[in-house]
Amino acid sequence: MLLDSSPDRWGQTLMKRREVQEAKDEKRKPRTLYAWDYLIGVQDQTRQGALRFKYEGTDVFLDDHQLPAPPICQLRELEDIAFKLSNKRIDDLDKLKRWLSVLVAPGSSLGGARPKANFTDNDGSLWIAKFPSKDDDIDIAAWEMLVHDMADEAHIDVPSAKLLKFDNCYHTFCVKRFDRQGDRRVLYASAMTILGATESEGWSYLDLAQIIQNQGDPFFIKDDLAQLFYRVIFNVAIGNRDDDHLRNHGFVLNEKGWRLSKAFDVNPNIDKVNHVLNLNESDNTPSIQTVIETASYYDINDSRADEIANKIISIVDQWHIKARKMDIAMADIHIMEPAFLAH
Repeated sequence: MLLDSSPDRWGQTLMKRREVQEAKDEKRKPRTLYAWDYLIGVQDQTRQGALRFKYEGTDVFLDDHQLPAPPICQLRELEDIAFKLSNKRIDDLDKLKRWLSVLVAPGSSLGGARPKANFTDNDGSLWIAKFPSKDDDIDIAAWEMLVHDMADEAHIDVPSAKLLKFDNCYHTFCVKRFDRQGDRRVLYASAMTILGATESEGWSYLDLAQIIQNQGDPFFIKDDLAQLFYRVIFNVAIGNRDDDHLRNHGFVLNEKGWRLSKAFDVNPNIDKVNHVLNLNESDNTPSIQTVIETASYYDINDSRADEIANKIISIVDQWHIKARKMDIAMADIHIMEPAFLAH
């Protein structure tokens, strides 16, 4: 669970940049940063989940510096600095020092290595903005928004999200933090943490179903198993074959047990042939039929499984039309087409 509260690769890169800058200001050699430095270096207000850290005998949580989550009106400037950081080129050192701490990511399960930052929406809620990167050759944020909307239509529990356009030719995808309910922090753990795993290979969606069966809130076990089944079908249908690892499946804790968290980081992928997680005990080949054959693990009968699969496929089959309505370029549509055809 400590790893879930630590920054991802993007956050670690920024912490290293921040240490270099602080060392230069203090006229000393940069320190080597270790796992503990990364853990306590995440801003307290935006740290993922409900864990908080402070030194014994003090009342101040780590790390409690200013500017943890700027208002949405500052996202344009944040996007600009994040893009320059991803390009490893920035000349405005004052701006770099101002924004480095803000751009440190909230946790390892909310976005991989992509540039991102927490921000505060107009209603005071905490959100994450996922910015374009220098390496992007398609509008990744637009595709994530497209898939988000289809997931919502398919009765998959997703956080609120919106697509914003600033000065970059590509969009910024914004998603509401599901580990906050007003001012209350919600305890979150990734599937990797609960399973005690160190990698995703060799694990399956059936292991996630087992978490729900063994450790889930008894009142919601049936609902969460069904929800997981929806997600597996959907992941196969949209070609989510890179982001479907154990860190991108999570659970939130209530008084009676773990509940399946909202779905996040669901993206089509054309670079991977197979899924990260197996669809049954041993097979990670994209196949809707394979998922249907595992329906009993999710407490779903065969006819209901067929019904769910057909409904989700009918929604996903409209991806091309939905992409055009979002003004996604035809060239991008042709590039991404294999992701939606593999099942």
